[in-house]
Amino acid sequence: MAVSHTGTYWQSHLQELSNSKGLAKPVYEVFEHSGGNMPLAPSPSVAGGSTATSHAGQAWYSCVVTVGGRDYETSYVYKAEENAKERAAKKAYEALGN
Repeated sequence: MAVSHTGTYWQSHLQELSNSKGLAKPVYEVFEHSGGNMPLAPSPSVAGGSTATSHAGQAWYSCVVTVGGRDYETSYVYKAEENAKERAAKKAYEALGN
């Protein structure tokens, strides 16, 4: 498998896996969230995982990727759109690879 250095490692691997299984190209849908209380991705500095935190004025992103007729979505929100896409791609890759 090729290694991507563009920040799309899991997206590239998911595309290759989809191709090898004869599946359609993965389709990503990104959702922007702003303000309110949302579950953040776990931080190494937070013991016990994430908590709902108020972050008014900051845009956050979640993502759903559809591949092989199934949807795989992020469990958390991320500060960068690309991070949300990568997390959804990783989740789909791991599910399809098993």
